[in-house]
Amino acid sequence: MVRWQRDIGEIRRLLLEIEGGREAFCALPRSSAEAMMLPAEECLPDAEARKLSYHLSLLESAGLAQFSRLSNGNWHVRGLTWSGHELLDNIRREDIWTAVQALHRQMGGFSMEILSDLARDMMRSEAGVLETSGT
Repeated sequence: MVRWQRDIGEIRRLLLEIEGGREAFCALPRSSAEAMMLPAEECLPDAEARKLSYHLSLLESAGLAQFSRLSNGNWHVRGLTWSGHELLDNIRREDIWTAVQALHRQMGGFSMEILSDLARDMMRSEAGVLETSGT
């Protein structure tokens, strides 16, 4: 059974990888590669491939990243969108990310919009502290 749950850690990981220069993702399940008699060494196990493909689809449908998809399971990265960069800028720092994740777990989850807003507010609050201490 496939669980279609959004994993915020996976979203962040993918955004960071794309920003860092990742050019493509192979989401062809190992069993499919073997059935087509293709090299399967670099293919992901079926569940991991489905999870990757699902999260890449979420990034694309949310307008956070752009891809070109090939029939062989490869997703070629065309880049992050403005919104993708904005979200990543809000959740990049480990301390901010850890705090947002803790709230996410405590509340049982919330939307990416709220996640981004919380992280942005934490960054703004810290920037305010920096402004006050610099004067």
